[in-house]
Amino acid sequence: MNKLLILFFSLTFSFSVFSQDKLQDRAKKISDEMTTVLSLNDKDSEKIYIIQLKRFIDAKKIRNIHKGDKELMKTELKKMQGKLWQNLKGVVGKDNMKLWGMYKKTINKKNK
Repeated sequence: MNKLLILFFSLTFSFSVFSQDKLQDRAKKISDEMTTVLSLNDKDSEKIYIIQLKRFIDAKKIRNIHKGDKELMKTELKKMQGKLWQNLKGVVGKDNMKLWGMYKKTINKKNK
């Protein structure tokens, strides 16, 4: 019985760490892409990474909290998206956010 409990907690912890690693990888990918596209310095790149990581963690929490109410979940995620853009704009500036938006539109068109 003890071995089963240890195994259960080990697996639960492993999945939690794996999930966190996935979020960190996604945040790193976006911050690296923004750094390259916008020619950001290391300090700003790190700020972008932290903002993106917080975004993914918060989005995961919102999805878990509002599983049963899709409309409320969409509303909360949309609010979070607005805050994200404001935070990013605070780091990279308005002009760079416009460039980033144009870049993302171009990438999205290519992927369709």
